[in-house]
Amino acid sequence: MSTTALLAVATTFITVMLLTKLLVGILWNPNTAIKTRLQQIQARDEIYNADEPLAQPLLIRIFGPVLAKLDQTISRFTPATLLQHIDADLERAGRPWNLSAAQYVVGRLIVGVVVPLLLLGVMGDKANFIMVIGLFGLGNVIPRFLLKKAVTGRRKSIDRELPNALDLLTVSVEAGLGFDGAILKMVEKTTGPLTQEFRRMLQEIRIGKARREALRELAERCGTEDVQTFVAAVIQADQLGVSIGRVLRIQSQQMRMKRRQQAEERAMKAPIKMLIPMILFIFPTIFIVLLGPGVLEMLDQAKNIGLQ
Repeated sequence: MSTTALLAVATTFITVMLLTKLLVGILWNPNTAIKTRLQQIQARDEIYNADEPLAQPLLIRIFGPVLAKLDQTISRFTPATLLQHIDADLERAGRPWNLSAAQYVVGRLIVGVVVPLLLLGVMGDKANFIMVIGLFGLGNVIPRFLLKKAVTGRRKSIDRELPNALDLLTVSVEAGLGFDGAILKMVEKTTGPLTQEFRRMLQEIRIGKARREALRELAERCGTEDVQTFVAAVIQADQLGVSIGRVLRIQSQQMRMKRRQQAEERAMKAPIKMLIPMILFIFPTIFIVLLGPGVLEMLDQAKNIGLQ
């Protein structure tokens, strides 16, 4: 067997194993198990089931131990700081597909390393070296770009939802509910990324975590300045014994004022941003419409003079 064929077989085997590990990790993830268990506790259902391993899909029962070992191997050879940074970004992105940091690394290996090697092994000498290097680069850039885009989009959604959530919290607290009860009411009445984070915070408090710690972790997961300001104000009010309703009212007013200022800032930037497409697309069209007939007539006259 030639070297090219051996390379193709090896890369195909690695690709199949990594893809299987990624799919099984998406279908079965410790985070998903934890969320399911918290929902069972909340609903007061039975949380222990002796037949639970046998109830899992056949794919998970067959490949689960092997892929768990592969996950440990990847985690062992990947720097801990990198895994922590990736895990924090995945949390801020809302944990898409319930991916863990190791599974994200596996995805990057598949897209950035295994696929170009597989292409090189299949095509052999026909593979363009520049194309393979480009695939290596794109395979490493695209997953990072998609993750950063997901983090940015979720942060914007949280910032949009925060003023309305603060208004609802303020009304609920001033109506006589406690802070936890107001958050529960807000979670029942609203949807979105911020609501999911508050629901998770309530679940953590119910299983015994301190409210201050749960609030700090909420701010860390959201990763936005507005949420961090809100959490810092609530924690400080709790420590000093200040009325939570008053703090929420002030925070709500500040958020509304900040949103209005941001809208005014975007409105003032709009004319400058519109200038570039006007110069590139609108002005040339206007010049063609206005000056085109005159230029054509001048060319006809010059042609007639030349013939004479």
